[in-house]
Amino acid sequence: MKFSLPKQAAALSVAAALLFPLALPADQGDIFDSPDMMFHFLAAEVAVGQGDLETAFEHYMEIAPHVSDVDVASRATRIGLHIKSPRTREAAEIWTELAPEELEAWQALLILRIKSGDIEGADEAVESLMRAAEKVGKDGFMQVAIVVSDQKEEPAARDIIESLATRHAEEAGAQYALGVALFGMKDDTGAEDALKKALELNMEDPRIWLLLSRVYETQERETLSEETLRQGLEQLPDNQLLRLALAERLVSHENYEGAYEQFRILHDALPANDEISQALGGLTIELEKWEEAREIWKALLDKPGRRDRAHYFLAQVEQNTGDPQAAYKLYEKVEGLLMTDARIQMSRLLVEEGKTAEALKLLTVQRLVSPEDAIRLYLEESAVLSEAGRDIEVMQLLDKALEQYPLHSDLLYARALQGEKMGDIGILERDLRKVLEQDPDHAQALNALGYTLADETTRYEEAFELISKAYALMPDSAAILDSMGWVHYRRGNLDEAIKFLEKAAAADGDGEIAAHLGEVYWVKGWRDKAMKVWMDALQRDPENPFVISTMERLQAK
Repeated sequence: MKFSLPKQAAALSVAAALLFPLALPADQGDIFDSPDMMFHFLAAEVAVGQGDLETAFEHYMEIAPHVSDVDVASRATRIGLHIKSPRTREAAEIWTELAPEELEAWQALLILRIKSGDIEGADEAVESLMRAAEKVGKDGFMQVAIVVSDQKEEPAARDIIESLATRHAEEAGAQYALGVALFGMKDDTGAEDALKKALELNMEDPRIWLLLSRVYETQERETLSEETLRQGLEQLPDNQLLRLALAERLVSHENYEGAYEQFRILHDALPANDEISQALGGLTIELEKWEEAREIWKALLDKPGRRDRAHYFLAQVEQNTGDPQAAYKLYEKVEGLLMTDARIQMSRLLVEEGKTAEALKLLTVQRLVSPEDAIRLYLEESAVLSEAGRDIEVMQLLDKALEQYPLHSDLLYARALQGEKMGDIGILERDLRKVLEQDPDHAQALNALGYTLADETTRYEEAFELISKAYALMPDSAAILDSMGWVHYRRGNLDEAIKFLEKAAAADGDGEIAAHLGEVYWVKGWRDKAMKVWMDALQRDPENPFVISTMERLQAK
């Protein structure tokens, strides 16, 4: 649940004032007994119609002090705020006198007193605003926080909200309002202190827990942010907003098991809530809870706006539980935003059946149907052709795609790798440098070019520079760690090579990484360690070409 500051319910904008022309005042005597008042009223209306707000304001202000009409005063105030007239405060004061229970009037006056730096007058307006809010059943503290947050650039704004919190030091609502305002002012430390005090006074208000968690998140104190939500749930175990916030926080941190538990509780409490059902359904797919996923998505099939998603994920269930034909039929029913995703999955099912031509036709047709997805579909087509060993056609297809999208980095990257596959590192270097011209921090391109130069040429220093830059951008990437190890090996730095390759192997059991690590061990003279790495890799993948070719090249037995 993303927390956001509340917005002012009644906008103090001129737009609202101009939507509806004023009716004639109910008590017309003061205006229409005076030709001058009548003139100013009509002149103001005409000026509004012409968009001449400055003139309209001046005419309304000729009327407002002399008639007891709320509409005239409110309209003058709104227009004055918009044009920033120095007489706007006068209009707002008339408005509050005529309508002392009207929230918007006090909001306007508070804004104007904050802008003028009138702390004492602002404090008076604050208390009047709170009384007016109480009479209509609204949170007065939050009404003040809304105004102060809107005026956060004004020097007096902070003083006003802090003064309110001091006057009401034993009321949790006042401390929460201070926390809201300070958070809006980007004073996270101040907001944290205010919210902690609010919790000391009242641990039963979920808003406080939610905002405090959000403050910690802003401070990148992720563990504390999550703990705060859990503490809130200990106090308020039935509060769905807190639980939803925790669930979404866990999803964002890829703790899918934890998120599943929270969404499961929410779903049990709110079985008719389709949004929660959909979120839980997505997690069951992620966690491969296929039977539960089938149950949830079947229940969503006939829900408005859920059918395509339900068909798609039911297809995922069938595809992963051994019924590709059922999956294919379900994918066929998918339209809308997921249509291209469904067609890509269908093409993969066709490839698995050996129906490469049908798969390619399906992707080509979809490219015509959904031109906005053309690049994704070009890349998928190239993957199908590549898997079929049709390398020349892959290159032809990517050439065609790049004629249409000449600078698209994904297409350039794909063609670069295809060039390398076909033994033409000139194509690889040309296209990867085009990618880097557009995006010098494209870590994958930096790594691919650096690794190829290290592996296929003697340009080791250039390779090292490229890979080092990639490593600085993505220090936890197993592929980049492998490249760093390999370029160190090629430069003769065996100890450094081992350090990086061991990190890569710990992060990913990829066969190519194992081949590299084993080779460095072998050259280092650690033959037993090398053989163990290779044998472990072959146990996982008996036909791994990288390990086999390395062992043959080194005549390892």
